[in-house]
Formats: sequence, structure tokens, C-alpha cells
Amino acid sequence: MLTVVVPLAAISLLVPASAGAQSDGSVQPRIVGGHDASISQYPWQAAVVFSPSKASGTAYDRQFCGGSLLTSRIVITAAHCVFDTDPDCLVPTSVCVPSDPGGDGSTKLDADDVDVVLGRTTLSNSDEGAEVGVSGTAYRANYDGDYRGSGVPRFDVGYLILNAPSAQPQIHLAGPDERNLWEAGDAVEVSGWGSRDKAGNDYPDNLQAAMVNIVSDSDCTSDYGSDFDAATMVCAAAPGTDTCFGDSGGPLQAPLGGGVYRLVGITSWGKGCAQPHAPGVYTRVADTTLGPLIASDVANLESTFGLPAEPVFPGGDTRTATKGKTAANPFAKCKRIRDKQKRKRCVKRVKKKLRTA
Repeated sequence: MLTVVVPLAAISLLVPASAGAQSDGSVQPRIVGGHDASISQYPWQAAVVFSPSKASGTAYDRQFCGGSLLTSRIVITAAHCVFDTDPDCLVPTSVCVPSDPGGDGSTKLDADDVDVVLGRTTLSNSDEGAEVGVSGTAYRANYDGDYRGSGVPRFDVGYLILNAPSAQPQIHLAGPDERNLWEAGDAVEVSGWGSRDKAGNDYPDNLQAAMVNIVSDSDCTSDYGSDFDAATMVCAAAPGTDTCFGDSGGPLQAPLGGGVYRLVGITSWGKGCAQPHAPGVYTRVADTTLGPLIASDVANLESTFGLPAEPVFPGGDTRTATKGKTAANPFAKCKRIRDKQKRKRCVKRVKKKLRTA
């Protein structure tokens, strides 16, 4: 099920770039240790910004979260970027202040509060890409922003429905036969406009990216204990490198080769930024728990907003994570190898070949 927020009128209010962060000072959605990147490398990368009627300045001044273009009309982001970021609320509380002329008496982000910037490397450069309005926002109805009472988000998936289709390339969720792309130790990439320092004081205008490695579920459990839920979360880290404040909702993407990537996670939370034994935690979008739910969410949104059906998995199936396998899985021969070490060496050889193709 989805919670859908409909468009409503509102007033202008300036909110800082880190507004998507959780209120708990020790646990934050969190690029530190990254490098300048071009939107051509990650053309599905979205910047989630407050609309000009709600905040002043360029898209750089108004950016507070990231996202990924999943279909031509739907951007996938973190639920916590939608759930309590209404700029019409003077103070984020469980109930919106009476002065909010907007809608449902809550702190949920309304459609007229937010725009999405696509096709832009430098946020302040309005000549590049496009800023697109939003006709609806949504998040999973089972989203839990205070999992186990510890302030961490679970089922952290949100959606922004664009007013018009985008011609930017989209990213698919990794299919069930592409699990070898994001096993423990695998190199994956993060991108966004979040803080470049651990204190959240250095927000870049230019898109940043970095390479991190998938952390095993057992190691992530050792670091976070019961706050980590392996069914809905996945960890990734590298020494001195991490997503940080303002990167929330952005992609954790696995390279397939030839400039093709698969979405395997959404930037969600972590303890600080680039801290030892505190890897970044991402919503586990491509596995058996959330993959089918996201496909179902997209189908429901397409029906609700009268959008054409588009695939979210490779192979063209828009509805489930158990169909529509890619026509030629480069790792198929490796999966047939029973010996674990030989299988792992096979996967590494294929990945190296794909990256140099």
C-alpha cells in the first residue's frame, strides 16, 4: 500500500539543504571522500529541491535530497525525504502548525512544495537540464521512521510523480538474476550533492560521486546491532568515503559495464559520515522483500495518475521481481559453478571484462 500526498496550496519558507536529515543527532542519512562527476555518468540522478515559491535562490540553495529517475514520470527517493519535510510547517512536529495553509495537517511534503532537477551537473546552472514540477508525492504505507525506537528509518522508499515525462535515461532495479552485482565486497557507486565534510558544512554545487564496497550483513549487524534489518537494508562503505547530509534518497548503483548501472539501494541513514565501523545504510531495493513492493507501488501510481506502464526491472516486467530476466545475463555461467572460490573468481573476471569493454 501507498500513502499518496495530493497537491495543495502553501506559503514560501526557506529550508536548509540538510532538511532531509533525521532529527537524532547521532544517526543521519548520509559524499565525503568523493570527486567531481558529470551528470552524463549518472543521467538518472535527480536533485530534489524545494519549489521556488517555497524557498529562494537557485536549485543549489533549495536542494535537500537526491533521487533516481525510475520511469519517465517517477523519481524514487527516500521516504524520509517526503514524510516530514513540508516547508509550510514552521517546526517539524507530528502535526503541522495551524499557519500551514496546505493540506492534510501534517508535515508530509505536498506536491506543490517540491521540484525535481534532472540532467544537471551543476545545480546553480539553470541553462543545463531542467527543473520539473511534481504532481504527486508518495511513500510506502509501512514506512517506519523510528524503527525499534532508535530513530532509524525502515522501508525507506518514497516517490515523486513528475508533471511531465523526462527524456533523461532511467535506471532499473537490479533483477533477481543480477545478485552477483552487489554481493559483499563488490564495488558499487554513490552520487549526489550532499556534504563533502563530516560536519555537514561543505555542500558542493557540482555533482559528486565515489566508489564504496558492499558490506556483509553480518558485519553491518556487528556495527549497528538490531537497528540493522537485513531484509530491508544493505550497507556499503570505504575508508574515508561515505554519503552524507543532503545525499538522502540518492542512488547506490552497481556497474554492469558499458555505462549501464543497476539500482541496488537508496541512501537512507548511518551513524555520522565516513566514521569507522559505521557504514552507510541504504534501503535494499533490489532484493526479494522490497523489489516486488516497489514494482507494485509503481504500477499503482501509474494507475492513480494515468501514466503509461513502464518497466522497473531489466527485461521489461513492471510488476514483479521474479519475472522478466535479462536476455543475456553475463554471470549465468558463474552461477553454475558449485565451488564458492571458483565462482567468485569467475564473477571477478566477468566484471573486469565488462568494465573494460
